Amino acid sequence: MTTPFPLLRLPRLALIPIFKEMEPIDVIAFSLLSKRTYNLSKSLCKKISSRYIDLEMDNYCVCMSIDLTDGSHLALYFYPEILNTVEVFYRDKSIQWKNVGLYTGQWIQRVFDVTKCRSLRGVKLNGTPNCDVFSFLNIVSYLQITNNCTQTSAIKALQVLSPVTSWITLFKLPFSNREEFQRFWLGDVKCLRIHDDDLSSFQFKIDDLLESNAVKLQLLGVKMSLRDLNRFFSCWLDNTSNHRLKHLSVKSLEDFNEDVLLDGLGATRFTENRTREFRSTNLFPEFREFTGGFDVRRIDGKLAAITFGNVFEEIFINFDVWP
Repeated sequence: MTTPFPLLRLPRLALIPIFKEMEPIDVIAFSLLSKRTYNLSKSLCKKISSRYIDLEMDNYCVCMSIDLTDGSHLALYFYPEILNTVEVFYRDKSIQWKNVGLYTGQWIQRVFDVTKCRSLRGVKLNGTPNCDVFSFLNIVSYLQITNNCTQTSAIKALQVLSPVTSWITLFKLPFSNREEFQRFWLGDVKCLRIHDDDLSSFQFKIDDLLESNAVKLQLLGVKMSLRDLNRFFSCWLDNTSNHRLKHLSVKSLEDFNEDVLLDGLGATRFTENRTREFRSTNLFPEFREFTGGFDVRRIDGKLAAITFGNVFEEIFINFDVWP
């Protein structure tokens, strides 16, 4: 019979070389045993850290995907309805850890601390998780809310995470009326991408676009008239609309007409060299392919590009401000 080694009776100095030899998965597992092992793992383990962490949540499971700096990948699956186990995938192996009484949010918080992760790369809400995992998230690079998410859960995620999220992608808008939509639209949303919704249910119009203070907007289901877009560009040139805007993408409501879109803007058509320069830059990688492009300059000298092209037989018009 093997006698358990009294690891926790060792002095802290003796524990340091032990932690240096432990695999990342072992350090994480050790941290989940008790509050004492959690504190020891945080303070003594220096080599384990993560490149990024992603969270994906649905109605039955929370998946925590961790890319560690040593090149390995770790995935933890938490099932709020099954509190006694956590499923772990590491180096092509499947393991089950026994839960010692922690809630899902507590598990995730401990993993964050032990891997020294300061922010989440992405959160994908693909349902309604039966647990609270939003309250301790301080910085999120990317939030995606899919059609499978309930209205209540989506609104809660936006309320908590919008102030700390760089990019928000919505496949459904969880707002009941225009007032709720405007409250979100006029808030401090840095970058917003909306799929498959023309916003007609919220009476979206050019004035809403002019009032936005977002840095990047991709309204992939919104169609706007060329005259409305011309008005928007004119306001930008006069420096009377959103001065933070760096990118806008919308659909054209009608057949494309350069004269209507560019009327009074003083636009300069792209030369071949300018076209190559725009396509080669990493500033706007999603919109390198286009059939036409023009430069416009704001009254303060700021330069922007208006480009347009066909995507799946629809005309997209893009507006990008150069740094």
